[in-house]
Amino acid sequence: MVKAMYVHVPFCDSICAYCDFGRCKMQPQLADRWLTAIERELLKRQLPTAISTLYIGGGTPSALSVKQLDTLLTLLDDYAQQTEEYSVEANPENLSLEKLAVMKAHGVNRISLGVQSFNDQLIKRIERHHDKKRIDQALDQIHEAGIHNISIDLMYGLPDQTIAMLMEDLNLAANDERIKHISIYSLTIEEHSKFGRQKIAPCDNELEGTMYELIVKTLPKYGYQHYEISNFAKPGYESKHNQMYWRYEDYAGIGCGASGKENHIRYDRPFQLLNYLNDEEVFERFALSKSDEMFEFIMMGLRMKQGISLSRFEALFQCSLSDVYASAIHQNIARGWLLIEGDSLRPSEAGMTFLNDVLMAFMD
Repeated sequence: MVKAMYVHVPFCDSICAYCDFGRCKMQPQLADRWLTAIERELLKRQLPTAISTLYIGGGTPSALSVKQLDTLLTLLDDYAQQTEEYSVEANPENLSLEKLAVMKAHGVNRISLGVQSFNDQLIKRIERHHDKKRIDQALDQIHEAGIHNISIDLMYGLPDQTIAMLMEDLNLAANDERIKHISIYSLTIEEHSKFGRQKIAPCDNELEGTMYELIVKTLPKYGYQHYEISNFAKPGYESKHNQMYWRYEDYAGIGCGASGKENHIRYDRPFQLLNYLNDEEVFERFALSKSDEMFEFIMMGLRMKQGISLSRFEALFQCSLSDVYASAIHQNIARGWLLIEGDSLRPSEAGMTFLNDVLMAFMD
């Protein structure tokens, strides 16, 4: 049963130097055609409307005009009636009180703001088009609109970023009472991004590790709980939508460039915008075997500090996780990377840091 929905908005006002997601430059007429295609897809798929979480990402949803945003959210109104969390991604430079008023009117209760850094030098280096002052204005606008669940994205391992710069970003974010949730990711140099084409060298592994260690030590001091590898939240502000992924619930992906998982089928949708507009899109579907699903359940669940429910694993797969993966569990407990506490198999702080190594044992 689908419990979550992700809608991919492919349009951006400009393309960031690090980005390799499915996206294109904003063209108003193209966006209008895309909205028609979204309506067609929703009518065709007839998904259940009892959705717990709804997430509009991209791309840059806030690149849509006020009218286009209202059209999109109107198309999604039926799915928003029972949502616990309704999130929209936004960028500081194209967010406005008018757009926020439209979101609020349609039930949006969470904004994820693409900050990346508060350092104007770094913001310019990654070819974003806001600055520290505009970030502050956007945070004020979101609050003024009556939306108080605010998440921001930060990045580390950026070109020319120092430990001092990262520490300043962490302090600015953590001391801002408006910010309830922080997602922080290391820069990956993607082959087809501008940085990839320029052959920008990735961050040194040792420096990246030092930065991550600083992050996980600093943010909890300010009351942000480290509840997932890359995510920190004030109590009660954890991302409900992302927890759907990590708990291995079914979710629907809407729009070209989106992926989903429904009824033991995973599907990926290549970013082929013109095919999508012409109703000629081809889904790439993968039937998941029981062993596939068991491993993915573990892989996703161990991203969270609370880990995996042993009883839920047994209910889903009709076997005991402790029996099927006895050797992997024993190895990782011996290394201090996994813990069994009651019904939970969960990672230690070190286990979250070395999750790839933890998972290798489950692949043997």
